[in-house]
Amino acid sequence: MGECWNENGFKDCRNKIISINKQVGKTFKHAYHYIGAAKTIHDDWSSYNTQALNLSKLNNLKEELKNKILTNFKVSTMGNSRHLFATAFTPNGIVTYIDSIYRDCKDIYVLNGGPGTGKTSVLTYIYKEALKRGLFVEVYHDALIPEKIEHIVIPALNIAILTSNEINQKKFKGYQINMDNYLNKNMLKNNMEEIKKDIENFYLLLNTGLKIIAKAKSLHDELEKYYIPNMNFDKTEEIGTQTINKILIYEKDFKRKSIF
Repeated sequence: MGECWNENGFKDCRNKIISINKQVGKTFKHAYHYIGAAKTIHDDWSSYNTQALNLSKLNNLKEELKNKILTNFKVSTMGNSRHLFATAFTPNGIVTYIDSIYRDCKDIYVLNGGPGTGKTSVLTYIYKEALKRGLFVEVYHDALIPEKIEHIVIPALNIAILTSNEINQKKFKGYQINMDNYLNKNMLKNNMEEIKKDIENFYLLLNTGLKIIAKAKSLHDELEKYYIPNMNFDKTEEIGTQTINKILIYEKDFKRKSIF
């Protein structure tokens, strides 16, 4: 996109741009330190729940859901999946767009519970079982721990399995499953003071990180003030059109080769 710059216009503000860029980099790094620390506390919080998890009951839940959702499907060819994020950490706080994703689903299952209560285990199991039956699955990953799954949607069945968790804090309508029912209450009671400290520290660190991201966004907005007057937006439109045309040619070529 440097082809769209008015280089002469940038000369007078070069030093200011470099300075702000450095500040933006430092600010984001600072924010990630806090979010990283929040993740460490989150792991500790999760460990108390995992220790109290009744695996036999959890496995029964998995089988029950599989039989409800996939009862008319036999194991066949391998299906496909698409992996995305529905929730993100932004300058405006925690933002989720899951409402726009599952709104056409007729059957909605909601897993309610904190970290370590088995939500991801259930989602992963149903997702893999659906793939074994040749179905396409949309897999939405966790914003804090990307390798974990937050939600899945099976479009062909009009089914969504959503989680109401400690990050998105959403309340969904549907068949409610309280994951706390699969925990040993006595074990949790013995560790309640530690769990309360983890919860308090987790939100303190995470919210601090989000506030710092908001500060980084304000710096980025200031940076844009120097770029906007020195950009040739007619040229950016031209480059955009050229890029789209290239992609369409690649698509046509791919479809042609797929026939043979």
